[in-house]
Amino acid sequence: MKNIFLVLLILLNSCGLLSESNKPVEYSSESFKDFKLSDPPDYTKTISWAVHPNGDLSIFDDFNQKKQNLPVDVFFIYPTLLTDRNDTSWNADIYDSETRKYVLGSSVKFQASAWFSTGDLYVPFYRQAHFRVFKDSFWKNGGEQAYEMAYNDIKEAFRSYLKNFNNNRPIIIAGHSQGAGHAKRLLQDFFDKKPLQNRLVAAYLIGTKITNDDFTTIPLMNSKDQTGGFVTWNTFRLMSDKKTNKVDFTINKEWLQDALCSNPITWDDQKNSDYLDHKGFLYLNKKVFPNTVKIENVDNKILVKLPKMDILKTVLLSSVKDYHKADVNLFWEDIRVNSIERSKAYLNKL
Repeated sequence: MKNIFLVLLILLNSCGLLSESNKPVEYSSESFKDFKLSDPPDYTKTISWAVHPNGDLSIFDDFNQKKQNLPVDVFFIYPTLLTDRNDTSWNADIYDSETRKYVLGSSVKFQASAWFSTGDLYVPFYRQAHFRVFKDSFWKNGGEQAYEMAYNDIKEAFRSYLKNFNNNRPIIIAGHSQGAGHAKRLLQDFFDKKPLQNRLVAAYLIGTKITNDDFTTIPLMNSKDQTGGFVTWNTFRLMSDKKTNKVDFTINKEWLQDALCSNPITWDDQKNSDYLDHKGFLYLNKKVFPNTVKIENVDNKILVKLPKMDILKTVLLSSVKDYHKADVNLFWEDIRVNSIERSKAYLNKL
């Protein structure tokens, strides 16, 4: 039992789920003008894509039995993975083999996989901004430029995708954290009040703040088969004030005061859900555990209890206080099923 516990602890830590701090992190940095940026990706080539229908899809072998192959594309943008406090770079080097391996083994495997069942999945490598850019002290000292560089890559990837790969198919846009922030801008630049909105199945903008002022014609969806709009949420663990006050959360609760929020289990206006409503949490062993998550409240964020699992997993998960990294995993099967359901609803209207 002790050895099993140790192995699971190592797995959790390697995926970043236990890498929390009760104190603000101090970051190393360098001048942005002195930073040597890696060459821009060529998105006409599959090597510039972490996931491409014409590339190696073996990372999804565990999920192939669920594949629907609907005539729908999914464009997914992964979250901030460049987080080392001693890393002075402003943007990721997508040609670095370890960076690529980390993207595939973390976000692609445990997040993007939720949409793999639906149709053709596209995940571009991009020169994402380092996590420190979201700190006020860095934003005006290189952070804003680094973030803009990251979005320019995503924008170019999407342009190339539309020109070379889409073939007028319906589109799902999805992203988490930094990826969701870039996804929001894609919707603003390419879909909102524009003809391409007619091909939007849905957007999943997870782990960022979306308000009523962000879009003009793209609505917050409030039913499980609604199309042409978006869903969004930020997940927090229900804890006592004493425990909550000790955590340096990735997402500041005060920042979310005017945020919109969806229920990623019922997909409607319900303010809570029961364990029996929950379709499945994708755990680190790549197994899906249904009926394990209960939403206690939905307002500008969602509050969930500690997942109801066996005692060993519960003990391990009890050490995780910040649920930002689990925004997708906790509702993995719910997202997978919903993505298919919305796609079928869209296709049935054609």
